[in-house]
Amino acid sequence: MTAFLYHFHGLGPYDFSTMSPDDLAPLQQLAADRDVEIVPTIYLRREKLPALRALVERYGVLSAEGALPNIAGFAIEGPLLGPDGGIPRKGKWHPTADEWRQLADLGPHGLRYVVMAPDGAALDEPLDDGMTFADLLDRCYDNEVRIAVGHFHRDDPYRSARRVGEVLDYLHSRYESSPYLVLTDHLYNDMPRTFAHAWRTEAALARKPEQLAAVIGPTWTRQNIAELLGPVPAAVLTAALDGRLMPCLNFDGRHVDLAICRRTVDFLGCDRLIALTDHTEINTMAGEALTQDTYSRLRLRDDGAVAAGSSGYELQRANMLSIGLDATQIDQLFHRNPKAAVAYRPKRQTARV
Repeated sequence: MTAFLYHFHGLGPYDFSTMSPDDLAPLQQLAADRDVEIVPTIYLRREKLPALRALVERYGVLSAEGALPNIAGFAIEGPLLGPDGGIPRKGKWHPTADEWRQLADLGPHGLRYVVMAPDGAALDEPLDDGMTFADLLDRCYDNEVRIAVGHFHRDDPYRSARRVGEVLDYLHSRYESSPYLVLTDHLYNDMPRTFAHAWRTEAALARKPEQLAAVIGPTWTRQNIAELLGPVPAAVLTAALDGRLMPCLNFDGRHVDLAICRRTVDFLGCDRLIALTDHTEINTMAGEALTQDTYSRLRLRDDGAVAAGSSGYELQRANMLSIGLDATQIDQLFHRNPKAAVAYRPKRQTARV
């Protein structure tokens, strides 16, 4: 297969957030025709939780029968997300303890990961009915559902970075350690930063030379990336270097400038990074209409917030070639790494005698 599309929101006529079980067979055929393996990523509206359960449970049955070889499972983006970002508005809400249990219990049927803001609550903080954030993590991981950290809060970057570390420490202390134990949403997007990471308008481009030089002029090191990028990007990157999580990066050139993408690859190495497209091919997402920006080609909400990209594997592969990555590196970023990440299953550590 040419690519393993690990995190994106729509293919052909299908808005993954509004799929039904009847869509699984034609989606499988479309993915096979495109020669891609996919992990559809859903923005979940509260009222759609029963429909999601029906979809993923049906997926589990058909997948076990070998009927869906090009669909490697599902992911959910939210609903525990930070207050900013261009997600569909109904995709952010606070589940009850029972709703969290319903989501986590979809793991055996094919739910692979859930994007969560790791800084919205302390580990011992109750979310609902006595369920703490740590309890939620346990429920997810014991059902083989991992978290992908992302959509951070913006009010206290140092607290956010500290809570990333606390979540990593907690999970790696209870489950067998692996770079795939914790995933991320799109690197640099929807997180507090101290640098400009993208220039999406002609007016912004006038500032690019000076702003870009400030980011990629210095050599990145463990010692200076917090100063260059901010505490949250630094926490994610250093954790990746230490094999404690697997970050993801968009190579469409609009979510993150390609020069910064190249520097990130150089800093982490191709074995510590996944390429994700975060795109959709239609102008709706979770029932919300989008428009496509003429200049950037990004898909926007009605308030101008970026909701998704429009650049699939072929364009992003061309971008990767343009910044000097070769076919072997691209295959690792776009196929081997995401496939291994999705295939991984967390296991509790065995008790030491």
